[in-house]
Amino acid sequence: MPFVKGYTKQDGTPVRAHWRAPAGTSQQTALAIGIVAAVFVFGGSGTSTGGGTGTGRLPAPRSSSAVTYPIKWPGWEKTAPRQAPAPAPSVSYPIRRPEWQQTPPRPVPTVSYPIKWDRNGEGR
Repeated sequence: MPFVKGYTKQDGTPVRAHWRAPAGTSQQTALAIGIVAAVFVFGGSGTSTGGGTGTGRLPAPRSSSAVTYPIKWPGWEKTAPRQAPAPAPSVSYPIRRPEWQQTPPRPVPTVSYPIKWDRNGEGR
C-alpha cells in the first residue's frame, strides 16, 4: 500500500499523511470475502477429516423407564387456586412536602403606581 504524504489542497484544506489502497483492491477484497463466505457455507458439513471409522454423529439418548410422565412437583398439588394480589396505590395525591408548608415572604413593591411619565418635564 502506498504512503501519501501530507499536503494542502488548492482551496487551503490541509490533508494529513495516510496509507492509500492500490487500484484494484476493492475487487480483490470482494473476491476474498466471497471465498470466505463460501467456505463457511459449504465447508461446515460436520464430518470428520481424520479418516477414522465410526466418527459420525452420536445416537439420540433414550428415555429411562424409571421416569413417569408428566412430571409433577409437590408444590403443584395445591387445592385452592392462587389469586393475584390486589393492586394498592403507592402514592396518594396531592403530594405535599414539609418544606412546602412555609410560604416564602411576598416581595415588597419598590414602585408606586401609577407611574407618572412626565416627571422630567417632557410629555409622552
